[in-house]
Amino acid sequence: MAESKVAIVTGAARPWGIGFSVAQQLAEKGLDVAIADVREDWGTESAKKISSDTGRRAIFVNMDVTSRSSVSAAVEQVARELGRIDALANVAGIIIQEPLEKMTDEAFDRQINVNLRGTALTCQAVIPHMRKAGGGRIVNIASGAAYQALYNQAIYAATKAGVVALSRVLAREVTRDRIVVTVVAPGATATAMGKEGAPEPQDLARMVPHMPWGRVLEPSEIAGVVVYALTNPSHILTGQVLHCYGGAYMV
Repeated sequence: MAESKVAIVTGAARPWGIGFSVAQQLAEKGLDVAIADVREDWGTESAKKISSDTGRRAIFVNMDVTSRSSVSAAVEQVARELGRIDALANVAGIIIQEPLEKMTDEAFDRQINVNLRGTALTCQAVIPHMRKAGGGRIVNIASGAAYQALYNQAIYAATKAGVVALSRVLAREVTRDRIVVTVVAPGATATAMGKEGAPEPQDLARMVPHMPWGRVLEPSEIAGVVVYALTNPSHILTGQVLHCYGGAYMV
């Protein structure tokens, strides 16, 4: 019997987030999954739920994407416990919404380290394992903010534009290893990004007027696109950006 494929999803601990939906949908498609996050409380419970719901192996690994040693240790743990690494979804990200004029050094560094450095470090760590497995799929999460000028998001937008550029170059670098790198750029999604807790109606209401369908996007909808890219057997999505804005931006 063929060995099950294995995926790592960063930022997947929160049960209302895109990362959790990605991990769950991958498990539903038959992959074993590792939830990589700094929140052990949520992450452990999320892994248990996915395993219970799908019958697949699902584990939590503590990963701080801003730390090379933490990323390396977590990736090695996944390879050791689940046997291989075939897919990576870099979902972990933060946003600090302030005018550039008022942005502190801490806010600068935090967004750059999580959104851009974290994406790069995780890609670095999984590539040797994907090469060993004979290929793989990487999806990096960008944002519509990389393409639209949104108030109070200058540094966030810059990091997400950086993710796009990084991904395109990396896609060229790893084609000979049969690794496909794709970007998914979500629009307004019901995740309460930037807050500690789950989204509340007032968090979403301000975004609705900009959405042609009269609602924000659901995490499961974005996850469906991510999972499509991670499981598509073709190389057709190499270096591509999949824009997921629900019509808010016509790209």
